[in-house]
Amino acid sequence: MSRRAFTLIELLVVIAIIGTLLALLLPAIQAVRGSARRVQCSSRLRQIGMALGAYHGDHGALPPGSHRHGRIQLAWNAYLLPYLEQGPLYDKIDFDSPFISKSNRQATSAVIPVFLCPSTSRTAWDRDGHRIRSPRDRDGPGRGATDYGGMFGSSFTEPLDNGVLIYDRPVRLAEVSDGLTHTIMVAEDTGRGYSWDGEWANGGNVFAVETTINETQNNEIWSDHPGGAYVLLCGGSVRFLSNTIRLEVLAALCTRSEGDQSGTAGW
Repeated sequence: MSRRAFTLIELLVVIAIIGTLLALLLPAIQAVRGSARRVQCSSRLRQIGMALGAYHGDHGALPPGSHRHGRIQLAWNAYLLPYLEQGPLYDKIDFDSPFISKSNRQATSAVIPVFLCPSTSRTAWDRDGHRIRSPRDRDGPGRGATDYGGMFGSSFTEPLDNGVLIYDRPVRLAEVSDGLTHTIMVAEDTGRGYSWDGEWANGGNVFAVETTINETQNNEIWSDHPGGAYVLLCGGSVRFLSNTIRLEVLAALCTRSEGDQSGTAGW
């Protein structure tokens, strides 16, 4: 019994059909992957929120945004480690020394997934993947990066440290008179290198907002999610803020006690 083989035209038609199907499927697959990354980013911010809440419950206040003793040392992230199942790493940190000190090199070189957004792709020139090696780190693996920054406040009001994660002083949630569900605690600030304080242990990992979302990567709310960025509110919820949010509304969300919560209605 003879078997008829594919003709060249039939083979080309089959290849064309397969190509068309792949062209239709790839955007859908990419959309599903993007959606999964957004869910994971939101989940990581929620974990950070739970850790901040647990810290507040134990200490009566949030951790200081930066512990300086006259110079920038360690960020709020370091204080959360025991609440993020990183107790052994926390025990290695020398809180009396800067994050760049030799005594802190081993601990601060750790890559901590919960501090990273899986969608991050536009990284600064001085960031290499999930680690950052600055000129002060001529040897060693570099320092672990973070894609989430603490909210220092808004640059449109005085004083600038009108957020909840500020230099040297722990803030109590009772001080957030603008409302816990109307005040940002942590926001995406992805892809930074050492020149933009992108290490999770860096005491400079706080910022005062002065531009709209995804306008500037340098110490502003910035992400690689299409259309906006995720923020963690003091009440523990995570919200996706659109690029189109008005700057005055965004600024109001970044302050703890300016009496401007009425300006955030409908955000």
